[in-house]
Amino acid sequence: MRLIVLKDDGSATARQSVLSILHRLGTTGEGIEQFHMVALDVPPDLPRIRALLEHGEAKEWWHW
Repeated sequence: MRLIVLKDDGSATARQSVLSILHRLGTTGEGIEQFHMVALDVPPDLPRIRALLEHGEAKEWWHW
């Protein structure tokens, strides 16, 4: 799954924050500086992750 990080124009700090938050739910991933994006490997616990992704999109932290 890929997220375009909007918060702080997708800064390295913002990308790392997204990775850290989602890591707590079992995802792994990496930041992609060129596109202000993070790429995630998502485990089967998608309902909790989806709720967090929808929350972040509503707050305009990212698009997914």
